[in-house]
Amino acid sequence: MSIKNVFFAAALLSIAACQEADVQATESINCTVSTDAHPKSQAFQAILDKYKNLGLPGISVLVEDSSGSYIGSAGFADLEGGVEFTPCHPSKAASITKLMVGVLTFKLQEEGLLDIDDPISAYIDADILDKLDNAEGLTIKECMNHTTGIFDLITSSEFYLAVINNPNRVWRQEELLEFAYNQGAIEFEAPFTASYSNTNTTLVSMCIEKATGRDHGELLREKILNPLGMSDTYYQGREDLPNNAAQGYFDLHNNGTIVNVSNMITGSGNGYGGVYSTVEDLNVFIRALYVDKSIISEASLLEMEDFHLARDNFYTGVGNIKKFTEKSAFGLGHTGRDLGYSADLFYFPTAEVSMAFFVNYGTNGASNLKEVFEDFESELVDEILR
Repeated sequence: MSIKNVFFAAALLSIAACQEADVQATESINCTVSTDAHPKSQAFQAILDKYKNLGLPGISVLVEDSSGSYIGSAGFADLEGGVEFTPCHPSKAASITKLMVGVLTFKLQEEGLLDIDDPISAYIDADILDKLDNAEGLTIKECMNHTTGIFDLITSSEFYLAVINNPNRVWRQEELLEFAYNQGAIEFEAPFTASYSNTNTTLVSMCIEKATGRDHGELLREKILNPLGMSDTYYQGREDLPNNAAQGYFDLHNNGTIVNVSNMITGSGNGYGGVYSTVEDLNVFIRALYVDKSIISEASLLEMEDFHLARDNFYTGVGNIKKFTEKSAFGLGHTGRDLGYSADLFYFPTAEVSMAFFVNYGTNGASNLKEVFEDFESELVDEILR
């Protein structure tokens, strides 16, 4: 997700304090994990400690390769409460939700409930699509791989003003789409053939619900989370969060001071964001998808690999992304970026290694810590692939 015009910071904070909080103060967890068995454990932990000392509030990481697993953490899940961040604390996975919803869509296709080549007009009313520039003739697949050119609803300053006015509001798809109405289409400039838009996966979630007559969050729980035993994973906006969820932070005033933005909720539960999870649960998901290949068929996995170059040096697939192509091995999976949270979930097929991490700091908005986070991500991946 991208962040634009996050303004009226003082007013936002005072309003947020008056709302019923969805993310409660984080409880401590008795979390026992071994960080010493992996041969790179000291190197990985040194990276976490380095970037905690450079200002990232809290970090949890899991790496699994042929040598086993490293699971570690540093910093705080709740700065105000002094609660240390452990690998057992659920944190916001943000747009990794798109990967899960994408996999769910393929699963429903395999069950004959929809076809990703169906036009979205088969599932979404014309009075909605007529107000979305570039929506005519689009398919579910084009929404999934971000080749639609439809305006990204969360880049609207009006959207963030609405979040300011009601930080803990539970949004539904049709309400969110209003921020994308009549905003003009996005034109692709060479060499880009995709433009990442949260509106796209909002539309996918609507197609799922029309095709099945079911809430897509219920289907996600029933068909993916429960069968994989992902008991520490929750879908904000569709399910209650536990009282041990990590707080999220951002330099809202752009003055080097981070503040708690956990309860400034940017439309969770509508296909593009909202999943909270742990590194262990995320690792179960990515390895079931790409290693065991037990969630969807190999034919579906091949369909996901229709990649298109987007800005910010990554490729959009059909429900997934390909990233780190400048490294010695690329990763398949998804990033997650929200106002107060960041996450990565990738499998590197040629290196046969999976990586999941959370940082409870928002990194799409401009701030002094954005570059620190990007250096952390790059250094961690370099060590993983070394």
